[in-house]
Amino acid sequence: MNFNYKLSEKVKAFITDAKLEEISIGCSDSQVFKIEKLDKIYFIKISSKGNLTSEYEKLKWLDSKLNVPKIVLYDCTDDTEYLITESIGGEMVCSAYYLNNPEIGIKVIADAFKQIYKVNIENCPFNVSIDYKLSLVENNVKNNLIHLEDLKEETVKKFGSLENIVKFLKDHKFDDERCFSHGDTSLPNIFASGDAFTGFIDVGECGIADKWFDLAICEKSIRRNYGDQYVPKFYKELNIVPERDKIDYYLLMMELYL
Repeated sequence: MNFNYKLSEKVKAFITDAKLEEISIGCSDSQVFKIEKLDKIYFIKISSKGNLTSEYEKLKWLDSKLNVPKIVLYDCTDDTEYLITESIGGEMVCSAYYLNNPEIGIKVIADAFKQIYKVNIENCPFNVSIDYKLSLVENNVKNNLIHLEDLKEETVKKFGSLENIVKFLKDHKFDDERCFSHGDTSLPNIFASGDAFTGFIDVGECGIADKWFDLAICEKSIRRNYGDQYVPKFYKELNIVPERDKIDYYLLMMELYL
């Protein structure tokens, strides 16, 4: 097994005699492995120090509040972090089963959102509001982490430069409709078994935010995986009338994310 990072002693001890399989799907900066040990399934994320701290803290806070993986082991060295969690069971709602049964997938995704909306934000310590997101985008542009060639052709034609996009986003900012936000509700992060939602993974960007952000991310992922015709069905399941200007605002913003 090829690890991009040196393993800590605690991690080495945990994976002794275990079967490991690297997981490549997703947009994470971490190296991820599936661990099969004593007839149980776990997952380990390994990344540079600082990259997993947020997810670790948020998984702790979400315990008993939302279906998310339970922490088994967290460890860090001078330059690396390690996070081992239990499997939440089921499979991604972009697996072959759901791609062949998108009607079931849409119902599961709607149920997942209903669970998000039940999370009480009164004492939530994590703020990932529109201002926070704008600061990330502005930082990406200032540090040359995003390039025009990375963007959609129609976006470049409309705005001409990254600076113009940032100005548009700042000038057209709106007030958050505050709720709990997962932060990346793309289909690979939503798990289910049959017609039952089992949980979320990758909660590093969760917290209090505008409700339209998660909806925009999920809409984009539904279009990519199931097809355009399933987007109206998604909103119908949630009994939500989509506000296109807000959804399109976040879809534009996401082009400037890493």
